[in-house]
Amino acid sequence: MIVSLPPLARRRVLGWMAGPLLLGGRGVARAANAVPNPTAPVAAIPFPEGVTVLVAGPDGGGLCRWGEVMSAALGRALPSGTKVSTTCSGGIDGVTGANQFEARVPPDGTTVLLIPGAAALDWLVGDPRAHFDAGRWVPVMAGVAPAVVVVRPTVLPLAAGHVVRLAASAPAGPQLPALLGFDLLGAHLEPQFGLIEQDAAIAAFAAGKVDAVLACGANVPEQVARLQSAGGQPLFSLGTTGPSGVLGRDAAFGEVPTWAELRALLHGAAPSGPRYDAYRAAAAATQLEFGLVLPQLTSAAIVALWRRAADQAAAAPGVQNLATAFTVRPLDGVAAAAATTSVAADTAALLDLRGWLATRFNWRPA
Repeated sequence: MIVSLPPLARRRVLGWMAGPLLLGGRGVARAANAVPNPTAPVAAIPFPEGVTVLVAGPDGGGLCRWGEVMSAALGRALPSGTKVSTTCSGGIDGVTGANQFEARVPPDGTTVLLIPGAAALDWLVGDPRAHFDAGRWVPVMAGVAPAVVVVRPTVLPLAAGHVVRLAASAPAGPQLPALLGFDLLGAHLEPQFGLIEQDAAIAAFAAGKVDAVLACGANVPEQVARLQSAGGQPLFSLGTTGPSGVLGRDAAFGEVPTWAELRALLHGAAPSGPRYDAYRAAAAATQLEFGLVLPQLTSAAIVALWRRAADQAAAAPGVQNLATAFTVRPLDGVAAAAATTSVAADTAALLDLRGWLATRFNWRPA
């Protein structure tokens, strides 16, 4: 089964691809003049002499490592003579760095933000610390990781009302799409909160303390293998969003159905509605290892240069080696836009998600 992006995210992707067509008349001419000819020399387009990759994470953290590797690759891909520096700022969830980017960075192309999916997830659930709109930034590049729910066979079939003890860090943690997914499937869900690290969740599964684990983050194939060794079997994946915005199976787990496929199998109908849109956005945020974005209103010419450089950087040996080490798939161009804008959710989905967290788990953002 293939499922399209929710309406808001789909409009943003299509708007990114066809923006000049929406300007009309003289706006189209201006856009055509501003966007460089793909065959024109990159150096012919004015570009800042020095640029900064602002990493929304602490110095020495995993995202900062991505920032250093990508800065080196971008330095070789951007117009000749461009100096690229890396600045790491804020906590591991990325919210502080994202706030700084939103409040202080002008749309002149001198600064790009490297942000983890955790910051987008905090924005989705209404964390009051998040003073930004993750859906407004201009995607340049992204990195996504697979995510698979593995269960103990004794909880199946879900329709029989078996209790499912899902390992989770918190109601609004990276396991949020699994919580939403099981709830939408009609399972009798009893989350076991406080299991923050993936190793702790896998150990709890092996010890029989939980029945389901969402394998996500770095080295997902290894996590799934460990869970299978403990008697688990993959139930569904969070899928992957293609360049056209259509959700399909993850290539790394081609034999595992997506949640939408499982939902249709159990209930005979395709999913829809605000709760499903919230699930899609949460799933995209959990799978987003990083997004590289520019501020809203950055000129088309500057965006084009950054994206051209990102195309080359995504294929650079340093980026590819780090991606292979952590089982992360670097994306550029339209694919990056689709993956990044998938975290967008409209007002109905946001309200439904936050209301569900409050009524289901008595959870409210602190």
